[in-house]
Amino acid sequence: MTATNVTKWIVPVTGLLLGLLIAASLLGRNATPAQAAISFTIVVGYALVVRALQSRSDMASLLSGLPRDERWESINMRALSLAAQVIAIVLVGAFLVAQFSGADAMTYAWLGAVFSVAYLGGIVWYRSRS
Repeated sequence: MTATNVTKWIVPVTGLLLGLLIAASLLGRNATPAQAAISFTIVVGYALVVRALQSRSDMASLLSGLPRDERWESINMRALSLAAQVIAIVLVGAFLVAQFSGADAMTYAWLGAVFSVAYLGGIVWYRSRS
């Protein structure tokens, strides 16, 4: 089995494992089996649809982690950058709202800290590699 064949199956296998974990966590929190089955089906269904379409659709190929060419790689990098910027703003906003409303803001503080360390670590890592 080549690396490309293995890579094509990462999303479906991850979807299956994530679907099982979500269903198990729902059942552990006293959800109905139907709710767990619906959650499992949504996650696994998404993964299987992406896998089925990845050879026919540029978007599905990108979502499965296999961009077709440099253009789609660039689109992916810009989309990831935008998503990171939005998450950073949402984390800061949620932290401030929690602080001013008297709620526990430590969850947002920790998520912001992890985001910051990952970003700064990425800068250091990629700077040392270039």
